[in-house]
Amino acid sequence: MTAKRRYTGRRIDLDFKGADIHNILRLLADVGQMNIVTSDEVKGEVTIKMRDVPWDQALDVVLRAKGLGSVREGNLVRVAPLSVLEKELEQEIARQKQITEVLPTETRLIGVSYAHASSLQDKARDLLSPRGKISVDDRTNNLIVSDVARNLQLIEDLVRNLDTQTSQVVIEARIVEMNSDYARQIGIQWGGNTFMDAAHGNPTGLVFPYNLGIGGGADDSSSPMSGLVPAVRTGVAGGANPNFLVNMPAPAGLSTGSAIGLTLGSVAGAFNLNLRLSAMESTGTVRIVSSPRITTMDNIDATIEQGVSIPVSVVSAMGAQTQFVDAKLHLGVKPHVTNEGTVLLTVMVTNNQPDFVNTGSNGNPSIQKKEAKTTMLVRDGDTAVIGGIYTRNSGLSYTKVPFFSDIPILGWFFRSRKENDNRTEMLIFLTPRIVNRARALGQ
Repeated sequence: MTAKRRYTGRRIDLDFKGADIHNILRLLADVGQMNIVTSDEVKGEVTIKMRDVPWDQALDVVLRAKGLGSVREGNLVRVAPLSVLEKELEQEIARQKQITEVLPTETRLIGVSYAHASSLQDKARDLLSPRGKISVDDRTNNLIVSDVARNLQLIEDLVRNLDTQTSQVVIEARIVEMNSDYARQIGIQWGGNTFMDAAHGNPTGLVFPYNLGIGGGADDSSSPMSGLVPAVRTGVAGGANPNFLVNMPAPAGLSTGSAIGLTLGSVAGAFNLNLRLSAMESTGTVRIVSSPRITTMDNIDATIEQGVSIPVSVVSAMGAQTQFVDAKLHLGVKPHVTNEGTVLLTVMVTNNQPDFVNTGSNGNPSIQKKEAKTTMLVRDGDTAVIGGIYTRNSGLSYTKVPFFSDIPILGWFFRSRKENDNRTEMLIFLTPRIVNRARALGQ
C-alpha cells in the first residue's frame, strides 16, 4: 500500500471550466513560488473546482488526472507525461550500469576495531556491484574490498557506523536480610512432703492409717534443682529429692535465664515446702548484607558466585557415594541497553546457605534456599527493588495442670508460659550503570 503524501502548501480555491492546462500550471507556479517547465507533450484542457486545498495537492491531482508526472530539483519542477519520465529513468539506470562496468576498480583495506570483521561481511556484500569482491583477514580483523570508488565509500561508511563500542554495564546487587528473634518463658516448680507418724510425733491416732506420708511425685533425674536451699538437697529437710508436685521449669543457667528457690519447713521436719521460680527471655537482631557485583557487555550473559560445596553421602545399589551440593551466593544477569539509556535486565539471584541446625538423619545439613528470577527495565544508575520476602512466626503456649491451672490467680502455680516471635525479611536491590555509553553511541 502506497504511503500517503503530506501536503503543506498554501491553501487556495480553484474554479475553472475548460481551462488550458498550461494556464493552470502557471497559476499554481505563482501561488507556490515555484518554477514549472513543461514539455511539448503536455497539452489539454482542465475543468476543476476545489475549495480550501493546498496548492501542491491541487498540482498533484491535476497531473494525475492528465496522466502527467513531475520531477523536482530544488525550486524547479519539470512536468512531462509519465511514460516519458519512466523511459528517462530506465535510460539513466542503464547509463549508470554502463558507467559502473567501465569504471576502474580499487582495492581497499577497511579496519574493524570492535566488531568481528566476518560479522560485517554479509552486510557489506549487499552494497557491492556485480564486479565487486569482499573477503576477511581474520588475523588483522580487516575487510578486503575490491569495487568501484563510489561503492567502496558506501561500504566504508557502513562499517564506520556499525563498528562502535559495545555498551558495557556494571550490575550491583544488594541482598539485605533481617532476622529478629524474641522468646520469653516463665516456669514454676514447687512441691514438698508432709509426715504424720510416730517418728515426727504426730501420728494420726487411727488403727489405719497410723502413719501417713505425702510428697510430690513430678520428679525425674533431669529435673533442674539449681537454686534450692542446699539443706533440702543434702537430706536434712526432706531428702535429696525436692518432691516437686508441679515440675514445669523454664531454661535457667549460663547465658539463658534465671531462677530463684525457696524452702519452707516445720521445726520437726514433718512438713516441707520447696518452691523454684524460673524465667527466661531472649531477643536479638541480625542484619546480613551481601553485595555481588559484575561487569559485562551488552547482550552477554555473566555470572558471579561464592559459596561452599557440601559433601553428602548417598547410598545406592552401587554402594556409598559422595555427592557435592552447592550452597552459594550467585548472581546471573544478561543486560540489554536501549536507545533511551535504560537497561533491560534478565536477572537470577540466588543466596543458598547451609543450615547445620536442621540436619537429616545421616547428619547432612539442609539448604536454606532464597532465589529470585525476573526481567525488568531500569534506568541507568537507578536502584530498583526486584523482590522481597517477609515472614513472621509467632506463638504462645501454656503447659498446664488440668483444672487447677484454670483457678484465678492460684492457677499461675499450676502452669508455665512460653512465648516466641520470630521475624525474617529479605530484600533484593539492583543497580545497573552503563560505563561507556557516550563512546558506544559514537559521541
